[in-house]
Amino acid sequence: MLTFVNINLKCNVIDNKMTSIEDIYVGPSTVAQMFKLPQHLIDYLWECIQTGKTNPICFKKNLAGNISQSYKLDDPQQLLMNEILNIIYDSGSNPKMTNFIDNETRHINKKLGGELSSLKLYIRELWVNFQKRGEFQPLHIHSGVLSFVIWMEIPYYPENESKIPFSKSNSPFSTLGTFSFAYSDGISRAVHPSFVKLSPSMNGYCCIFPSDLAHQVYPFYTSDKCRISISGNICLHSEKLPHQVGQSLFHTSET
Repeated sequence: MLTFVNINLKCNVIDNKMTSIEDIYVGPSTVAQMFKLPQHLIDYLWECIQTGKTNPICFKKNLAGNISQSYKLDDPQQLLMNEILNIIYDSGSNPKMTNFIDNETRHINKKLGGELSSLKLYIRELWVNFQKRGEFQPLHIHSGVLSFVIWMEIPYYPENESKIPFSKSNSPFSTLGTFSFAYSDGISRAVHPSFVKLSPSMNGYCCIFPSDLAHQVYPFYTSDKCRISISGNICLHSEKLPHQVGQSLFHTSET
């Protein structure tokens, strides 16, 4: 069964502007969402990318994929986590994701014996990918509780990708250039994909999802420019934990 993003628009106010939040269908109990980041944050992330390229720290050894370049990124002003939380963690405008995060936190707290009352979300890893024509990220999962991808520059159009002769099949659409989740319905052993079609209109959009939700990035073939995206893993820690434990992953998502 093939599915596309199942859009259920909600709105959240950021810098006095309404931001649409789209729910992505990935099974009966898993929550993934997509939204446009405010322009000031997009501009800031481009600055972070330029800084990362000046003194590059290779991140490829940590990835599953087949891509040319991946560099570690820093967030010196610590803006990204706060901006993302303002969008996703609001019980008034976004109760679905708020409840999902709260349930995840309760599961983790229970795993730790219920002794920690101040678990906090933080970005543990942040990196930028430069994907060239024909390169791809195979099916994989991340560490942490939540993960995200931010599409900074998509240099191709899906209608052009679908015209490539070898992409034609009995499928109702071409998967080339798409971002895809894979999930189980819990009834059979079958795995179902949910596709996000990408184009330049998606530049500046962020997709956030449980870290253990399998996903992949299909190759593109109709542009010589790089597909540039930022990814990160969001984990939990507590000030009550020892520093060396609190700053490292101690549990993954239970969804």
